Amino acid sequence: LRLHSITAWNDFKDRIQQDTDFMPMDVLHVGRDHHLRTVSQEFRLEGKLGESDWQLGIYGDAGDNDLHSTSKTMMGLSDMRAKQKSRTAAVFTHWNLPLAEHWSLSAGLRVERNTVRLTPRDAAAQEKGWTHASPKLALQYQFSPQHQWYASVSRGVRTGGFNILAPAIGYLPYDTEKNWSYETGLKGSLLGQRMRYSLAAYLMDIDDMQVMQMPTVGMMYITSAATATSKGIEFDVDYLLDSGWQLRGGLAWNHMRFDRFRDGAADYRGKRNPFAPDLTGHVGVRYDAPQGWYMQADVVGSSKVYLDAANRYKRNGYGQLHLSVGYQLGNLEIAAYVHNAGDQRYDAVGYQNGFVTVYSPPREAGVRLIWRQ
Repeated sequence: LRLHSITAWNDFKDRIQQDTDFMPMDVLHVGRDHHLRTVSQEFRLEGKLGESDWQLGIYGDAGDNDLHSTSKTMMGLSDMRAKQKSRTAAVFTHWNLPLAEHWSLSAGLRVERNTVRLTPRDAAAQEKGWTHASPKLALQYQFSPQHQWYASVSRGVRTGGFNILAPAIGYLPYDTEKNWSYETGLKGSLLGQRMRYSLAAYLMDIDDMQVMQMPTVGMMYITSAATATSKGIEFDVDYLLDSGWQLRGGLAWNHMRFDRFRDGAADYRGKRNPFAPDLTGHVGVRYDAPQGWYMQADVVGSSKVYLDAANRYKRNGYGQLHLSVGYQLGNLEIAAYVHNAGDQRYDAVGYQNGFVTVYSPPREAGVRLIWRQ
């Protein structure tokens, strides 16, 4: 038996002010000054039962947040201050069970309770809680020492909360997002383990989907009235050539659409989910010299994404070239790099329902020093 204890403390200050009209005078801006504190504790017991291995655990955390958000518009200045306290308690277990010579089964379950209490400066306090279970079941077949097939089904959740940036609608709560995920795939190695590959297909059925709506500058709220389906295929491969050369690449196709989503009189059924590209990919080559230096080039790309549920505004697709050259000496590494060497632009035109353009990062060159222990 092995007992693990993990204690964590996080203290995070989030302070930013952003100009939203990019004009010399201070006419429109949004800002926040949050202080977020969380302490958590987990105990996990692991052991074996025959040829099976298992784990049992409990988890808890407590959050204490001071929230301050501002929004300056043509209508004046909005100043929101609130305190938010959260509590989480969970129990979980996971089992790996051999079934036959080449078959194995993995099963797990997590049951969690979340409560959130919001106390705005200018409104009555609100409190809400959610309880949910997240099971998982996976079957694996090792049809040769280098290749395996698997299939899994699992339930995922994203807990609910309050719309702390929307005092105009009374800081209304939004519910827990739930999804069932189904996945199958192949993993393995070829050519004397010089090539590794992974191929997966998945389907996700999402209910009470949390979608951010931004009808105007400074007005943002989350609604959980959507259902959606996401399906896709992912492929990754790494190939180690002779003489220090390595090739790697990957391609992912994701088809994500709203099955049902009404927000007032607007109906977004069949629309693409915001910020979810249909295609993403990468390909790269790296050379490691016996003397310790290396050089690397990678191309990464994405198809267009929409910025709103109505699919009126978008960010175009892009492809970027990243270059680096460096030297490794023991635990020390020094490298020079250029990100987005072609200075590709893919501005998000129409963010926040058409009011804001978010400019893409330009070419960046630099030097980094890394020490690994």
